[in-house]
Amino acid sequence: MALADLLAAISDRRIRRKVQKLLQLGEAAVRALGELDAALYLREGGEAQLSIVSDAVLSHFRRLVEYLGMVANPDEAVPGALDFEASGRHSAPSLSAEPPARSSARSIIAARNKGDDEKWRSLAGEMDSFKYGLSSELREYDRRFADALSNDRNEQALVDLNDATTALMDGAFAVMTTVYECFLGHAEPERMIPGHRDTLGKALAVRRAIAQLRRTVRGLNASIQDRATEPLAAQSSYQQLVAAVRDFIDSDVFVYLRSDTRKDFDRFRDRLAAGNASRNRLDCEGFDKYLDSLAFVSQRGVLIKHDTDLKSKISAEIERALTYAKLLPDLICEVIVEAFVLADRLRGLNDQIDAIVERWSLLGEHGRSDPDEVIPLARALSDLVRPLPSAPLAGGDDFL
Repeated sequence: MALADLLAAISDRRIRRKVQKLLQLGEAAVRALGELDAALYLREGGEAQLSIVSDAVLSHFRRLVEYLGMVANPDEAVPGALDFEASGRHSAPSLSAEPPARSSARSIIAARNKGDDEKWRSLAGEMDSFKYGLSSELREYDRRFADALSNDRNEQALVDLNDATTALMDGAFAVMTTVYECFLGHAEPERMIPGHRDTLGKALAVRRAIAQLRRTVRGLNASIQDRATEPLAAQSSYQQLVAAVRDFIDSDVFVYLRSDTRKDFDRFRDRLAAGNASRNRLDCEGFDKYLDSLAFVSQRGVLIKHDTDLKSKISAEIERALTYAKLLPDLICEVIVEAFVLADRLRGLNDQIDAIVERWSLLGEHGRSDPDEVIPLARALSDLVRPLPSAPLAGGDDFL
């Protein structure tokens, strides 16, 4: 367990108890924020009790922010340490959703060589910045939410609650990540709270799952639309399509979608489940087109930055390897392996990259060490990820 490893590295019992409480409050906040769906959409009448749901979902996070103020050292407060960037709705702390890069061995050793008191003082300064930024985020949310409810704009209040939940969950992850980095020199977010993802993790999971569903539906719909397809074969494709929709709705990824998108999927499922291939041919075509329209998920700000940085890194690594392809054909295979590990995080961005990554995944250990196998795939991947001229980033990190 990540928590056990961290606590074992702290010898001062007083500091260990404070760190443990801070992480427990962070975990409670993340889990409570993750219960928004159950409280709001899955419970009968949930959307009619927005104020009650808001109080319940955010209560643990408010306790976390209160404790951050107790941890922070007022003498080392740095109110401006968190950058604020204007979004289309309001200003929010610039808490990166990008997973922290794996720390070097030197930085990990440096962190471990510090005493517990020194690490705690460093953490206190960081927590003061978080306290300032997250308190501002909460105040802005409270103001907008109250204004929307007082003017009977429940849809806007719902949007504000969704937005705040997404941003504050990233904030809680950032707080916990900072604790681990201060005391261990590195952090592994996926181990901090198993089963919970930050905004980027959710967006990547959604994109990959939708891309897989889209390809499945595209193939089945082609059979259904083809008038030459035998009726029994068309009906078999239709039943598989309905099953694919149901499986997606039953998946963990489905709850990461916004409520209006989930309702769209529910309507398609109900309509398709009640029909057959001949009567619902147009509905199948409509669902196919609907999935195509969801490609805009990759235009969300959190994914644009992730994809741009990753493609640039992959391209640089491959170009560096190919420069020495003729001189050191065996050694460049290791570099190309790392490039494809990174490329796997781009799954769902476009079908061409997915196809190359899939071909790579089918290579065995022997194939991945064969320059004749890996170099053509590396060249193809490099052509697909080579950075284009810079363009303005899209705003907002909402889900679908």
